[in-house]
Amino acid sequence: MTHRVFLIRPWDMSDGVGAGCCGGGSTKGLCVDPSHHPEEHGTRFVERTTWEPLAQVYLALRDNLPDDVDVEIVDPRNHLFLVPAMIHDVRRRGGAWRDALVAALHGPAYAAVIVDGRTISSGEVLEPAEAVRAVRDALGFSDQEVGTLG
Repeated sequence: MTHRVFLIRPWDMSDGVGAGCCGGGSTKGLCVDPSHHPEEHGTRFVERTTWEPLAQVYLALRDNLPDDVDVEIVDPRNHLFLVPAMIHDVRRRGGAWRDALVAALHGPAYAAVIVDGRTISSGEVLEPAEAVRAVRDALGFSDQEVGTLG
């Protein structure tokens, strides 16, 4: 079974910017692809240096999870995507409709990490190694299955 991990990016604005690339506004968002923006002021994550920790979590998860685990950075305002996606993920795991609805409505919290529809962390951006351990535990993976924590 394919698994899905959502990283709800921290929000700090309310100006209604579109989703843009990598889960943020194209001029004000988080972008983990260095080819999209040149390096400026010591960081390649242009304009939102406070979001760099989330980008590091994303990169650590990509390096330490199997290829069939989909890792996505999601704008916290993107409820049209998040609610049905989370309901689908909970139902796919065998959860009841009520559980799926509760998960979808309560899950997308600040800096949340959501694995197959279940919120495993929220309220603060985890350190990369901590996020990898938490996601791998939620997925039931052993340390030998992929990469090293780092």
